[in-house]
Amino acid sequence: MGAITLFTAAEYEPQEFDAVLLRDSVVVCVRAETDSVRLVPMDKVNHVDGDAEHLLVDTEIPESFYGGSNYGFVDTEQFPEIEDHLAELTDETY
Repeated sequence: MGAITLFTAAEYEPQEFDAVLLRDSVVVCVRAETDSVRLVPMDKVNHVDGDAEHLLVDTEIPESFYGGSNYGFVDTEQFPEIEDHLAELTDETY
């Protein structure tokens, strides 16, 4: 699986991350291997490129995962806690 790519107004080269969480005014970018986090103001983001299978919305991204998100792209294989959370959501009975 490929990484999620972020294109910003301030950088010529795109940056790759394992998770890109989009909020109202900021984008949270995470690299799993180094556990590093980068915050980018939404007005500096040109484009986020990720596979549709990496798209998670609303409750699929828990608040415990870097503060949650409205939606985002997450390579779930890099984050076992997200895989566990998605499994719990699937197992819920309404």
